[in-house]
Amino acid sequence: MVQEDSVKVVVITGPTAVGKSETAVNAALKFNGEVVSADSMQIYRHMDIGTGKITPPEMCGVPHHMLDVADVDEDYSVGRYVLEAKDAINGIVARGKLPIIVGGTGLYINSLLFNHSFAGAPKDERIRNELKDFLLSEGAEKLYERLKSVDPQSAEAININDTKRIIRALEIYEITGKPRSAFKDECKAVCDYLLIVLYDERELLYNRINARVDKMLSSGLVDEVRGLYKYKNCNSMQAIGYKEIVSYLDGIVTLEQAIEDVKQNSRRYAKRQMTYFRGMKAEKNFVNITDNNIDQLINKFI
Repeated sequence: MVQEDSVKVVVITGPTAVGKSETAVNAALKFNGEVVSADSMQIYRHMDIGTGKITPPEMCGVPHHMLDVADVDEDYSVGRYVLEAKDAINGIVARGKLPIIVGGTGLYINSLLFNHSFAGAPKDERIRNELKDFLLSEGAEKLYERLKSVDPQSAEAININDTKRIIRALEIYEITGKPRSAFKDECKAVCDYLLIVLYDERELLYNRINARVDKMLSSGLVDEVRGLYKYKNCNSMQAIGYKEIVSYLDGIVTLEQAIEDVKQNSRRYAKRQMTYFRGMKAEKNFVNITDNNIDQLINKFI
């Protein structure tokens, strides 16, 4: 990312289904901006319905970056996201436009704003293999609980089914005796940023989450997952909305139960997201989605 005081970046984040994409498009239209996605699942091609990916009509002509940049079976890292998102931001700045980062993956946003890729953190193949063996024998939930006990901050930022990142965080802890956060410098941003965290009352947000899942189902979620079924063991397919439907396709649960699981897991994820955003050591503005002061915030910032 261009490291100059004159470079300004607007970040719009918040829990799933709160209305980030629409808010970002409106801001881009009003302030001559382009959008950079910060969603760890929307980077994958063909994963559209289950990730709530914005559609071309919904973009209203606003260029969007960091969508559909990886195949479903690719091993995509935070470090790669930071490098590619920086390139996108530099291009937007070069065109004289305002970069607007939008998404709910706090780890991506934190890593991008503060240049955290963890590439320099220590590695140990033996420890990593031991952790993989633990995963195979004990399961993802116990692996996640293990991380939660030694590095709760990282656990808040990582999905319980994102075993690759859980293993990496545990690997760093096992080698150094310190949590992954020890390798961050969260006080030094690489750009001038405005961080807006959207939120809504819990009941209203949960209702919106449930309604969005119902819309995904009617829009063809089951068929989308069926088309990706051969990738069911890939890390990408552990995303909420996909792993539950895979369980249905495998005959483990009914479709009704799978849909209820998607809703429940999405609500839990929204709660974890807000916990992470509150804990971010960054200057942030919490804005209720029903408020109309976002334009004033951006206008004052730029």
